[in-house]
Amino acid sequence: MSHFAPFITDSVVQAAKWLKEGELLAYPTESVWGIGCDAYDEAAVQRILNIKQRPQAKGMIVITDSVARLTPLLESLDINLRQQVIKSWQMDSHSDHTQDQQAHTWLLPIPTRLAISIPSWITGQHQTVAVRVIAHPIIRQLCQQMVSMSNPLGLLVSTSCNPSGHPPASTFDEAYAYFGKKICYLQAETLGYTLPSQIRDATTGLIVR
Repeated sequence: MSHFAPFITDSVVQAAKWLKEGELLAYPTESVWGIGCDAYDEAAVQRILNIKQRPQAKGMIVITDSVARLTPLLESLDINLRQQVIKSWQMDSHSDHTQDQQAHTWLLPIPTRLAISIPSWITGQHQTVAVRVIAHPIIRQLCQQMVSMSNPLGLLVSTSCNPSGHPPASTFDEAYAYFGKKICYLQAETLGYTLPSQIRDATTGLIVR
């Protein structure tokens, strides 16, 4: 794959431009580094699966910048469960971040009458989508930049930045050591969480991870 130089930036606008051009991007999350792409770009998602050696059936976590954007996915939930999901994301986004904090990813059922479909290369073998409102302010800006006609929810793939079987990268240097010039990089710090995001089923409340 040929890359224009540089392929490392601290500009959210430049990073979003790369994503819209079909590039893969490594970026910091709350705890570790993630690798992502436009969730609606099937070819880019397939490249992530290939370089991570990850089966498509497992599905992918996606992130966005605000609870409001995910309203269409939350409307089918029981009111109490919906409030629990929203409260967890508001807590992630507005609290003073501490090391032992944990971000919250939820498995949301996909309504049959959703205006925009969630692609099968994101859901894998599941009838749900794993989604999180990311607490990282820089990556929230990135998701805002990704909103388009084809991606109105601003969904960005967020899988850990590592080949399958290796520990997730926790710094830019570790991310670069894994993938080098194969991908692009948005340089910033993680929020310093020591725990990976918790994954819970929104219809049952059960913790999956």
